[in-house]
Amino acid sequence: MIPSLLHWFEQNARPLPWRESPPVPYHVLLSEIMLQQTRIEAVKEHYHRFLLACPDIASLANLPDEQLMKLWEGLGYYSRARNLKKTALIVAEQGFPQTVEGLGKLPGVGPYTAAAIASIAFGVPAAAVDGNVLRVLSRLHAENFTRESASQWLLPKIPQGKAGAFTQAWMELGEIVCLPNGTPLCGECPLRLFCKARKNDLISQFPAPTPKPERTVQERTVFLLHCKGKIALHKRPPTGLLANLWEFPAVEKALSPKEAEKAFSGLRNLSFLGNAKHLFTHIEWRMRLYSADVDEPLQQFTWESPQNILRDYAIPSAFRRLKEHCKQY
Repeated sequence: MIPSLLHWFEQNARPLPWRESPPVPYHVLLSEIMLQQTRIEAVKEHYHRFLLACPDIASLANLPDEQLMKLWEGLGYYSRARNLKKTALIVAEQGFPQTVEGLGKLPGVGPYTAAAIASIAFGVPAAAVDGNVLRVLSRLHAENFTRESASQWLLPKIPQGKAGAFTQAWMELGEIVCLPNGTPLCGECPLRLFCKARKNDLISQFPAPTPKPERTVQERTVFLLHCKGKIALHKRPPTGLLANLWEFPAVEKALSPKEAEKAFSGLRNLSFLGNAKHLFTHIEWRMRLYSADVDEPLQQFTWESPQNILRDYAIPSAFRRLKEHCKQY
């Protein structure tokens, strides 16, 4: 089984920019953190851009926070970027840990990420178990695996000297062949002859579905305010959702046009731009979007030109619609 998987990976591995020979630990770390809860296609562009600005761990450690957030813009889960810089500071001073235990002590590096970095970057026999691996193993055996049981099954099967390829092969199989939602490409799977779920027509039953988290709905009204060629920004609090990131002025409830006209002093030429929705893990923002002019800058906000906002400020993707409107000014 394992030789079949490794041979398939050797022949079919995607040429991803962070797959290098020999592997560069910093590149492996960066890619694994970026890939947490983010699609590969979305990561590729950010990965290249990040390396141009921070070609090594020392340059990342010295990167100003505002520039770090701008580089991360669009990837979401911004705490990953903050933890990445904390990790860079530690590694630049103390060197790269080369064990699962040592890597697991770095900020933002959990059990899966520690095992993935250890095996891919340093060849350590470690079982990196993510959702892709759990799905493949559950279908292969027609039983539901936990991260612990998956690790116990995988560890003794890691071939000597091939820990990195072993880790990536299981992940790759789950990402491009053994797809979720009952739509795997079984005819292309190197393990199809071993798969009990396929043999017994049980693919749709494994892995068992997990309940989706309930989200709290929050109504918001967000404004694109213009004054003398500049647009208003507001920095969010240092803790909580989207901590320390920039946003457009907002009110924490849904406002009608008449109510919106009174949200801030001196608004004129109010225009409704539409509704928008953004999903976080446990929160759903439902937003009403307005634009308006003011004659004088309101002191509670930071005012910048649209060009500077688009170039220098990290604006979360929740405000994508308003960022697009900035390009019109």
